[in-house]
Amino acid sequence: MTNVNREYAKQNFPKQSQPEPGLQSKMSPTPDDGATSYVGHDRLKHKKALITGGDSGIGRSVAIAYAHEGADIVLNYLPEEEPDAQEVKGIIESLGRKIKLVPGDLKN
Repeated sequence: MTNVNREYAKQNFPKQSQPEPGLQSKMSPTPDDGATSYVGHDRLKHKKALITGGDSGIGRSVAIAYAHEGADIVLNYLPEEEPDAQEVKGIIESLGRKIKLVPGDLKN
């Protein structure tokens, strides 16, 4: 088994920052969101998931993992993060799942 604390701690990622809300598409290197690395097993077949903040980061990875597992997705995100949300939409549709994008700030 790989010890992730030792395996990944040695990588020297460049320091970077973005004004909030940031776009995952502008990160270097691009984080592994599981689009090509995760293998699903239809554990969520015929289910639907509502995911907030699903355009980037953990929410993006969850949306993609759920789609790999067979779920259709409703994805909420901030309107400023539209490019990342469209990218996630393309990934989920390529997996043969349905996705509905719902831009908006839930704090309001």
